[in-house]
Amino acid sequence: MIVSTTLTGSNADIIRDALASVVDQVDRCIVIDTGAADNTLEVAREVAGDKLLVKEFPWRNDFAAARNFALEAAADAGARWAVTLDTDERLVVAADATLRERLARTKAKVLLVAQADGSYAKERIVRLPTKVRWNGPTHEALLGQRSAESEVLQGVQFEELPKDARTLRRKFERDVEILRSHVQENPEDPRWHYYLGASLHDLCRYEEAIEAFRACAELRGWAEEGAWACFRAAQCLSELKRWAEAVDMCAQGLAIRPATAELAWLAGWASFNARRYEDAIAWSNMAVVNGFYDGAGQAFARVGFRDTKALYEGPYEVLRWTFDRLGNDAAAKEAGREFAAAKKLREGK
Repeated sequence: MIVSTTLTGSNADIIRDALASVVDQVDRCIVIDTGAADNTLEVAREVAGDKLLVKEFPWRNDFAAARNFALEAAADAGARWAVTLDTDERLVVAADATLRERLARTKAKVLLVAQADGSYAKERIVRLPTKVRWNGPTHEALLGQRSAESEVLQGVQFEELPKDARTLRRKFERDVEILRSHVQENPEDPRWHYYLGASLHDLCRYEEAIEAFRACAELRGWAEEGAWACFRAAQCLSELKRWAEAVDMCAQGLAIRPATAELAWLAGWASFNARRYEDAIAWSNMAVVNGFYDGAGQAFARVGFRDTKALYEGPYEVLRWTFDRLGNDAAAKEAGREFAAAKKLREGK
């Protein structure tokens, strides 16, 4: 049996399409009511019909606790697989095979689902029964799995609804408040420093974000996350036009995970802005070598944390700008042609 699990408060305006995207792929739709005060549950019933199972879980500002409750509800319902689907997400299954057929082919215990733009993937499907547990009050992580037991499920993606500026700001402010406290309680866990930095960045509180990202990188946990923390810190430094520091931060990230082509791309862009043109060319060429267009980037195992533009056409854009600035028209035109070809390839995927 396959079930979907969806946490919801007062989300009558968006839960319909979420459940509609998955109802034909699952046997039950479990909705975890965290305190809906509108007609959310009635809308869910209209979509899921007899497949709907509602469980109540009073909200206590802890997403991990709610998600663990959802896993338990799925197991109690006799499910073999639990599919996490939030109200602002829509599951997209390629037409060549159903979700059931795809799950029958895998031996993995935890499956990640990629975001539709390919920028990252997150744990969304769990084989039951399970010992894995969600951890963290926000930006929660699924713990207790071994890397060999998880994989990205091919042919399945999710789309996420955009949020307006006011909604986003409320979310970021909520997350900063929650994560400040959680970091104090878990100072040696790099994950919470990273997501504190991400929320501060989204509030344009760049100095504080840099401090949080640095803390994440210095703890030297998961290499992919540590390198990306350096990338995000370098983005903040770039916003502050501190170009030389941005380059240094990119170099620190490459020491953690050399295959992160985005770091070389950003170092090239920062070098261009610092008028260090020879460095801009060298960094951009490094990004090309480890990128996805004409490099070895696809050969490196990677879960998420990616900037697809940087992996394809980004380095050529920096090269075009740099050669144009240096008056090398032939090289600028060649970089422009590669830029167009790489962009076309990325957009066609």
